[in-house]
This record gives sequence, structure tokens and C-alpha cells, in this order.
Amino acid sequence: MALKITQQDNTVTLEGTLNTKTVNNFKIHFGFILNAFKNVTLNIDKVTTIEPCAMQILKAMYVNGVVNQQMFFVEGNRSEEIYEAFQYPQVA
Repeated sequence: MALKITQQDNTVTLEGTLNTKTVNNFKIHFGFILNAFKNVTLNIDKVTTIEPCAMQILKAMYVNGVVNQQMFFVEGNRSEEIYEAFQYPQVA
């Protein structure tokens, strides 16, 4: 399934699968949104699968956001899984 990205103000909603085929387009699109807003909420309620490669990209994006003071928050059914992966990032 393809990944559908929708945005309303500073909330980005994902629908579909985050995998090797979809994660690069997401990364580029989400980067533009992060540049436009200081804080962004990523809603993953409608994400069916997050592959390990996508989780690594999300973690790298989070670390990059912390370094550049561009924060994003994750909400949704699987947000706890993502926050556990983000728990101890190397930001220095």
C-alpha cells in the first residue's frame, strides 16, 4: 500500500505503510513541513506497518530535529513504539 500524507496546519497525518519504498518520499515531504513550522505533530493512527528501516529514518529525523531545534511529536496507536525507539538518541 502506498503512503498517503495529508496536512492540516502543523499536523501531518500518515495513512498506509512506512517501508523502504515510501520512507524517502515521506522524509523529503516532512522536511519541507518542518521548515515551515516550529513544532509539528505526526499522526500515525492510520499507519498499518512501520518497517525497521523506516523506524531508523524516523529516529534520525528526530535526532536531526533536536539538533536543529525543529521538534516533532508523534501521536497515534503506535506512538509508544516510536518513542521507545527514540528514548536514548545520540545527539552530540
